[in-house]
Amino acid sequence: MHPELFRIGRIVVQSYTALLDVAVIVGLGALAWRGQREQQRAHAWVDAGLVALIAGIVGGRIEHGIIHWEYFAGHPVELLQVWNGGLGWHLAIVLGMIGLLAACRLLKIDWRTAFDTVAIPLALGVGLTHAGCLLSRCAYGREIRSLADYPPYLVAELPDLYNVVIPRFSTQLYGIALGIVLLIAGIVLSRVIRRPGVRIWPVLALLGLGMFGIGFYRGDSVPMFGQFRIDQVFDLAVAALGIVLTLITAWKRRRTAKTTPTEPQQTGE
Repeated sequence: MHPELFRIGRIVVQSYTALLDVAVIVGLGALAWRGQREQQRAHAWVDAGLVALIAGIVGGRIEHGIIHWEYFAGHPVELLQVWNGGLGWHLAIVLGMIGLLAACRLLKIDWRTAFDTVAIPLALGVGLTHAGCLLSRCAYGREIRSLADYPPYLVAELPDLYNVVIPRFSTQLYGIALGIVLLIAGIVLSRVIRRPGVRIWPVLALLGLGMFGIGFYRGDSVPMFGQFRIDQVFDLAVAALGIVLTLITAWKRRRTAKTTPTEPQQTGE
């Protein structure tokens, strides 16, 4: 694996950080493009994206602290050291969306269109971050007895965070595959659903369900909640949020269609 992508003098560019940055740049670029197209205000949409990014970093760090509270209880100052790594994606997305909503309200941006705009960059980010984990040895898979017991595309000899190479489930590859599925879903939904504020929620629901499934094969240690990893509980919460909001927006769309009066047909005399 290659946790370090390259060096420039004393500056070390980490693989995971670089790929995450690509996802962020794509997201901000998508917002700039949409903002210029919708309102000729690319800068305002980028500002909203930056607010969402900051809120997401805060949320991700809070979640990381909650999951690993046994450590941070004795080292509270390190919780503020974001540059040392460690972000949870669930609260990052939730607080990021709250931040984006607040910024859109303040800057007079249609938040529904903004939310839909980040659906595809979100899917891309899922794939890129798992690719970064593959290079950086994070989110590694659970140990198995032998590679011969499973199809070759499900397992491989991969290292853990301590660079111990043994047969494992290829969970990082599962995450990359999930990102591709989400990307396809986002593109299809953008073609099928024209109403703004709808497309993001099915993508979010699929993300939560997909990560919940991958969690059964993860090998990195986190606290357990009954029979599930604590992050799987968060996965289900995100999936439930996406499903509920998908149903609400679909119901509102159907109700609007029913209550909107149709124009009377004109008949010739």
